Amino acid sequence: MKHIEFKNRTGQMIILLLLSIIIGAAIIIMIVLSREDKTLYRESQVIRGNLARGVTESGSVDVGTATQDFDLDISEFTGSGSFTFGMERQGGDMVMGMMPGVSDSGSTSDRQLEIEQVYVEAGQEIEAGTPILKLTQESVEGIRTKLNQDVTDAELVYQQALTSQKQAEADAEGEYRLNSLYADYSQAEYDETVLALTEAVEAAEETLVEMQAELADAQAELAEKEELLAEEKKVLENALFTAEGTDKENALYWWIIAQQTVDEARELVDTLEDEIAQLRVDIADYGEKITENETALALARKELESGEITARGELDKRKYNAENAQEIYDVAIEQSAFEAETAKEDYEQAARKLEEFDTVIKEQVISADTSGVITEVYAAAGDYLTGNMELISLNNYDEVTITVSVEEDDLEAAAPGNTVNVTLAAFEDEVFTGTVTETGDAEINSNTNKTMYSVTVTVQNTGRVLYQDMTAEVTFVTDEVSEVLYIPVRAVIQENGEDYVKVREEDGKIVRKEVSTGFTDGINIEIKEGLSEGETVLTETKVSS
Repeated sequence: MKHIEFKNRTGQMIILLLLSIIIGAAIIIMIVLSREDKTLYRESQVIRGNLARGVTESGSVDVGTATQDFDLDISEFTGSGSFTFGMERQGGDMVMGMMPGVSDSGSTSDRQLEIEQVYVEAGQEIEAGTPILKLTQESVEGIRTKLNQDVTDAELVYQQALTSQKQAEADAEGEYRLNSLYADYSQAEYDETVLALTEAVEAAEETLVEMQAELADAQAELAEKEELLAEEKKVLENALFTAEGTDKENALYWWIIAQQTVDEARELVDTLEDEIAQLRVDIADYGEKITENETALALARKELESGEITARGELDKRKYNAENAQEIYDVAIEQSAFEAETAKEDYEQAARKLEEFDTVIKEQVISADTSGVITEVYAAAGDYLTGNMELISLNNYDEVTITVSVEEDDLEAAAPGNTVNVTLAAFEDEVFTGTVTETGDAEINSNTNKTMYSVTVTVQNTGRVLYQDMTAEVTFVTDEVSEVLYIPVRAVIQENGEDYVKVREEDGKIVRKEVSTGFTDGINIEIKEGLSEGETVLTETKVSS
């Protein structure tokens, strides 16, 4: 009895299972039969512009970090011209004077701004113009006073440069006239100089010849007198012999004659000896004078040689200055004008520094340059700012980068500075423009054994629609057409070898329009015929309901 009851229950369960399957199948069939496909249309306009295609690689968006620095130039004014003004105090009064390359407007170490309070912190999202920190009133006023003094000093330098320019122009005018006059008498000046030096040589030569002649005369006279002395000495000797051999008593007359002859001969010998001694002294003097005159002649000849070279150089200089008087004048004028212009630029730079200071620091506050999320704050209350110091870093959504790998054969299209097209899945029909900013080192792909390069592309994130890690495709342009009409590729329908697009007429009716297509970048396609700029085409998409 129990066994029969069990069989009945089993049969009932099978029957129920079959009924469930049948009912489920019926429901599915009813759903399938009742499902209806719905067509949606997306409108796109016919645009005139450029289309490009090339090597496409995939990568992901990377939002970089931007750092805001305190880069105000608050350093002392030194100027870049040939002179600046130095300011000194003497007896309580300001004394101003021109000193080349010197300025006493304060050392750089004295120029610093003290932070009173920091308003931001890491993780905070800020907009451009958001206050970052506040500076102490004392430090701001102190720097501004010094920058204002720099402007005053620079203006004084500029005014002095203008005065110097006028003086230089007057000097250049005078030099121009003088150089022009040299053309008329520079040769005469040279001839006169050389003539004077030549005459000095000739005078030294004449003096030397005269001394040599006088020496020769003295030497001849000495020889003559020495010969005469020798004769007179013989006469004296004979007279003495005669006087000693004559008897005075028996031959008084002849003794007297002999004695007179002795006296006369002795007197003549003495005279000749004195004259000979004097002649020898004179000859020695002539020798010394000749030596002096030879030296003087050598010096005169040397002076003539060097003087002629100097005079020739001066003549050439005079001629050059005369021939190039206008150019020399122009150079002098240009130099003075350059110094005045440099002083003017220094003055304008000092004024700009003060203006930038007032622009960046308003009511002691420094504000953010860009918007973003702060990643780090480098400044703290009590710190001092002196220039080129980091204040904060933040994510820079205005400019993002995409890094992709490019084969060596395609590297030419990925050269730094080249323009690229960027597309993202989130923006199907939109093309972003980027620029290649960096090419990395070569690496070998172990799977393909090809040489690959890491290429970084920078994209302007207008509207901040790009975010970290978004998938992107970067196309390095190899082909391009300019000023063509184009629409999205997906708007073109191909049937039986013909291309069509769908357009909506004024009454709302959707009709086909035949078109002629051309160049495509994979997202957009050129329309050669069939459409006009500004027309609206429809992209068809079917969805099930």
